[in-house]
Amino acid sequence: MTFVVEQRVTSMKTRTVIALILILYGVTIGVFYTAMTTVTLYPNKDSYAWESVPDANNGKSDNFEITSYLGHNMRGWIEFNTSSIPPDAWILSAQLRLRLWQKTTDDPPYGDSTGRIYGVYRVTQPWGEMTVTWANEPQYTELHQSTSTIPNEQGGWVGPIVWMSWDITDIMKDWQQGIPNYGLVVRDTQENTTLLYSTQFFTHDQVPNQGYFPRLVVTYLNPLSVYIFAILIATETSFLLYWITKHRNDTRHQNLPTRQEQPNESNK
Repeated sequence: MTFVVEQRVTSMKTRTVIALILILYGVTIGVFYTAMTTVTLYPNKDSYAWESVPDANNGKSDNFEITSYLGHNMRGWIEFNTSSIPPDAWILSAQLRLRLWQKTTDDPPYGDSTGRIYGVYRVTQPWGEMTVTWANEPQYTELHQSTSTIPNEQGGWVGPIVWMSWDITDIMKDWQQGIPNYGLVVRDTQENTTLLYSTQFFTHDQVPNQGYFPRLVVTYLNPLSVYIFAILIATETSFLLYWITKHRNDTRHQNLPTRQEQPNESNK
């Protein structure tokens, strides 16, 4: 009977501790999510250029065109001011988003841009919105590049609203670690095609409102939140390990065989 009671008490303790642990971890996860900050940044400059007109500049244009065609490729540049994000913030995600205006369809010499893969790369040199051209385009690196596929839908001034997104979390981390932020270049990953594949995106110039703007959406934790989260996790993990060890020792103690008292020879 005593053994059964002890088992029930142990089982109740186990359920209580497990419930407490789940509550603590739940609170910690809740703190983690409420401590996250998401900001939407709009570009301070964007432009694009034609290979076929190498000295032409398209700054302040209402569109941002990316093209693949032999001798007529087009690339675009875009830059965001990220100084509002704490330099020691823990970056969770960063997405470049461009709203699609229109794309070519299957009508030779044009090809359907659907399914084309566009790459985003970190620019390594300064450039000017009103001065960048194909002839003087800034250099870029393929390190931490990101790609995205042209969707099936066709955009437009009045809709439908179609966005393309690139995960540039690693590039954002590069900037956070002190690498100069000269923005991004967008290009078709397979240029010089025999059919002309082109996609136009809206810029932050000459459009009705911010709903058309390119944007960089960054989610991060500030340093204090990171430290608090780490302390909570460490404390809860230590408590869990302590309880597991204590419970194991208590169980072993309960399972030890009970010594039987030997009758006293003098009482015989």
